Amino acid sequence: MNVIVSLLLVLVLTLLHTGLVSSDKWDYIHEDHWPIACKEGRKQSPIALSRDIAEEQDFSSLIFEEYDTTYPVQSKNNGHSVEIRLHVQNQPTIRGGGLPDIYRLDHLHFHWESEHTMDGRRFPLELHLVHYANKYANLSQALQYSGGVAVFSVLFYLSPDDDVQFQPLINVIDKLQDKINSIQEMHVRVDDYLPRDRAGYYRYNGSLTTPDCTEGIIWTVFTNTLPISNSQVKSFPMLKTDHEGNILQNYRSLQELNGRRVHIRSSPVSSASTYLIYTKIFYFIIFIVLNRFS
Repeated sequence: MNVIVSLLLVLVLTLLHTGLVSSDKWDYIHEDHWPIACKEGRKQSPIALSRDIAEEQDFSSLIFEEYDTTYPVQSKNNGHSVEIRLHVQNQPTIRGGGLPDIYRLDHLHFHWESEHTMDGRRFPLELHLVHYANKYANLSQALQYSGGVAVFSVLFYLSPDDDVQFQPLINVIDKLQDKINSIQEMHVRVDDYLPRDRAGYYRYNGSLTTPDCTEGIIWTVFTNTLPISNSQVKSFPMLKTDHEGNILQNYRSLQELNGRRVHIRSSPVSSASTYLIYTKIFYFIIFIVLNRFS
């Protein structure tokens, strides 16, 4: 029996080493230890987004159904991020916008700093809303098919004030800091986590940004952003990893485009302009305050 156990152990370790199976024990510091698919895939995410590489595309409007409903959700620190799952049987769906199917929301999670960059700028926070095609039973099944999963990304800019709609989640995150996989319940209106103007977005084919880096993922990155304060952002790196350290960094390095086409649907409101306007306002306020009390 000991010989069989030893042989099985050697087999598992060999498979892990060759990247044929993946381990749950991974981190963002040692991306070179990720599975082979993550290192040799030709359609990996995230990427650097800009109008210079994007082709204008007149996609139809995205149609969000039941995103304005308030749902009971379960939030947890999974050791790599904050994960939010709706505690309902019928999740909200999204269609249109050039998508090949109707997509059902599976969960939300965050990355700090942002994984995607836009016009050479990395943002303080990025939200991923992970969806799977309605024709599949669940996310695991959908991941087996190209186009089976669609991820919608929201970038956050620094605001001088706390975002009121975001604060309930921050309060929950503070309770999850030392409790990996512990569940905290709250109520969320998913619409509050999306930009008010959703007309503009980038679209490209990529991958999951965590092992096993499965490709065939449809990415939609909104060009308009949401506000978050510096104090709110600081709550995220206080979360503990499964190695008892803090999750100081949970964004993957930028990946090569490798000839992929990136499309953009333009919005009347430019994301870059919005970001610069709020940044200038933020620093103008600081300037006024410093001069007032100096």
